[in-house]
Amino acid sequence: KLDDSMRYTPGFFSQYGADYDTDWMKMRGFSVTTLIDGHRQFSEGFFQTSVEPFGLESVEIIQGPSSSLFGDSQPGGVVNLVTKKPTKTPQHSVSISGGSNKYVQGGFDFADNATEDGTKRYRIVAMVNREDSFLDGVDKHRVYLAPSFTIDVSDRTSLTFLANYLKEKGKPNSAFFPTMGTLHARNGQYISPSTSYALPTDDLDKDQVNFGWELSHEFNDNLKYKQSANFSYTDMYLNVASVYGSGDYFVGNTPTLDPKPMLSRNVLINDGIEKAVTFDNNLTYTNTSGLFDNLFQLGFDYQWFKNSWGANTPSGLDWGTVDPFNPSIFTPGDASAYELADYWRNKWQFGIYGQAQTIVNEFLLLKVGARWDKVSIDSGSDDSRIIITKDQLDDTHFSWNAGIMLLNDYGISPYVNYSEAFFANASLAYAGFDNKYLYGLTEPTNTKQIEYGLKLTPNWLDGFVNIAFFNLKQDNAMTPSLVNGAPAWTPVSVQKANGIEVQARASVFKHLTFDVSYTYLDKTDGDDEVRTVMTPKHMASGWVSYNFADLGLSGLTLGAGVRYIGSSVGHYVNEQVPDVTLWDAAVSYVFDKHWRIQGTITNIADKEYVQAADYGTAYYGEGRVARATLTYAW
Repeated sequence: KLDDSMRYTPGFFSQYGADYDTDWMKMRGFSVTTLIDGHRQFSEGFFQTSVEPFGLESVEIIQGPSSSLFGDSQPGGVVNLVTKKPTKTPQHSVSISGGSNKYVQGGFDFADNATEDGTKRYRIVAMVNREDSFLDGVDKHRVYLAPSFTIDVSDRTSLTFLANYLKEKGKPNSAFFPTMGTLHARNGQYISPSTSYALPTDDLDKDQVNFGWELSHEFNDNLKYKQSANFSYTDMYLNVASVYGSGDYFVGNTPTLDPKPMLSRNVLINDGIEKAVTFDNNLTYTNTSGLFDNLFQLGFDYQWFKNSWGANTPSGLDWGTVDPFNPSIFTPGDASAYELADYWRNKWQFGIYGQAQTIVNEFLLLKVGARWDKVSIDSGSDDSRIIITKDQLDDTHFSWNAGIMLLNDYGISPYVNYSEAFFANASLAYAGFDNKYLYGLTEPTNTKQIEYGLKLTPNWLDGFVNIAFFNLKQDNAMTPSLVNGAPAWTPVSVQKANGIEVQARASVFKHLTFDVSYTYLDKTDGDDEVRTVMTPKHMASGWVSYNFADLGLSGLTLGAGVRYIGSSVGHYVNEQVPDVTLWDAAVSYVFDKHWRIQGTITNIADKEYVQAADYGTAYYGEGRVARATLTYAW
């Protein structure tokens, strides 16, 4: 999964543990915004873009607020996924994979010329797989197809058409466990991480389609124009049973001495459609004038998003109780017999942006950027149990950033940077009174960050060292809470995050490479600066890779890594999650120019641990997972 690929990224944390069908990503203590080929991916509740890693060329990460470039976006940063596109050099590969949890995958990736002169090129990427969750009786099947076609209209103009289709079918993940029985013994016992509270009627059925284009034109050696557009459509049905046990063994904020033996099982149903259109274009001008190397960019983009879905009551459907250690399996009534309330959310955004950068005499780098956005959202429900507190949001926002860096021949580059983010919150449910729920929109959250640090790339080091200090402050923030016994979001006056990120990557010897990182994060909520839940203060990782060329085995490379996740807290007094250290390994062997094999093992010791916990619910981390891929390329 996408979040698996970021495990060794400084400041990254996936708070919900082993969730095999959803990517959970936080950086610097905040959520991130996902782009695919520069286009915003929208998220509303359980409607999220499914990402297939087999279709990706690379993953680009910008840490911290980035609204001066991307407009409405999360403060943790931006993750841009670059998909596979036609290549000027033909390449073909076929691969088969297998591993833990009955994982099997087969795929091919063909890129070639459509004409003899190579001015028209195509690429077809296709994959089919299936796997079991670590939960008993939970599985998933996926089909992915992504054709693309490039036309070189002239030496200076290129047009690429892109499309992809993804089908997911299976039983959705529902790895919500009570804190009593995971972090602490429940009546003297611990719950197995493979325990599933799913029902035979649980079902995930999702169809996802994207298509669009990328156009680039060079007017001359200095001026370049880029345009891109994407249209997306998602049809999803979700029926999933979950157990939330917090109310069973807590009185106020204090755990009872005798937790109830049975937990309530609720069922959530979502059935709906999501549509989106995004369009972006810009002009980039570069020139050299005397001592100045300049870059200027000016552009505008447009985003439109519509989500309409039916869902059961905010509190879910109560389908009986369940033994947390030996869950009963029964077939409940037909879910289609339950009346679903209609919900909707519509959004559009228009933004104008510009940025300028200059390097003065190869000594001083100066950068400034600004953006103006107009955002409109309307959201609501026809459920009589819902009280609409605010169903319309119209807002304009100005964001800017500025940075300065010193350059020199010694490879020592100190810098300071200021950036901002604003995020227009999705429709949010607040627990209310008299079996009513408050439902509405909040004003956008605003984040400001100052980052300063040092980038080291000395001539004697084949690699780099980055040290970053950052201070984030977010106004009109939202935080998870429990109101009248139900999960909800509530506003807080302010959220603050102060931290340090250190990353070093170097080839110490000819065939030996090290990659290490450390993150310190102190994030707090409210004016009283209470520690933010589900957020470790300390995280560290290290990876070493060695190629055996000196021993006559240039095709063999071995790697080993260690990840440290520091302790975190929940809202309740007994939700102190202990720290954990995990070990990973990888091996690859290139037989010749055609054949290669790669393998990975994560959490080698199969350590059983809790990743995070809050409000009586705990999330197990992922156990040992081993996978291998055999590829034939030509």
